[in-house]
Amino acid sequence: MTDRGCRVRTLIVMGASTGGPVAVGAILRELPLLDACAVLIAQHLPESFTEPFAARLHRESAWPVRQAEDGMAVEGGQCFVAPGGRITEVVRCGGELRCAVRPPEPADRYLPSIDALFASVARVPDIRRIGVLLTGMGRDGVEGLRAIRESGGFTIAEARETAVVDGMPRRARESGWVDEIVPLGAIARRLADLCRFGR
Repeated sequence: MTDRGCRVRTLIVMGASTGGPVAVGAILRELPLLDACAVLIAQHLPESFTEPFAARLHRESAWPVRQAEDGMAVEGGQCFVAPGGRITEVVRCGGELRCAVRPPEPADRYLPSIDALFASVARVPDIRRIGVLLTGMGRDGVEGLRAIRESGGFTIAEARETAVVDGMPRRARESGWVDEIVPLGAIARRLADLCRFGR
């Protein structure tokens, strides 16, 4: 493992659907590059759209952004976009954090799956976890937030007044598994504070 990879102390995972590309872009543009953190994004998009989405985020933010590939090392100061049409998880392998990307099962309704990504991060030992659920329809990500919260992580849902579609964040808020409700324009600052200073 590289020295940079050794410094990963916090995993930030963000999930979004309808309205998400704009919301995620707004957060990442305002989020300062944090060497001790890695960011992973599950945005509901078709398979051919996620790589251009990652390229746009790379151009518009301070973060190096790549589409996740199976076996790719998750290192500090890096951002990864889950590929469309696949399930992306984070696993600890031989002391390293890596992306695990696999084809979906018939029961997998949403691709990429926010729940699967969040739940995998909840299972990673010895790491701080922050889950952020943004605008979108349905309930993907709600159980994932629950897993992060139950594992001792910190959970954020986008506020109703800024969500383009207040489906997923509303269900998360109603579930009782949300630590803080934050409007879109304040999420980047809150994430930076959490990474630098804790709660």
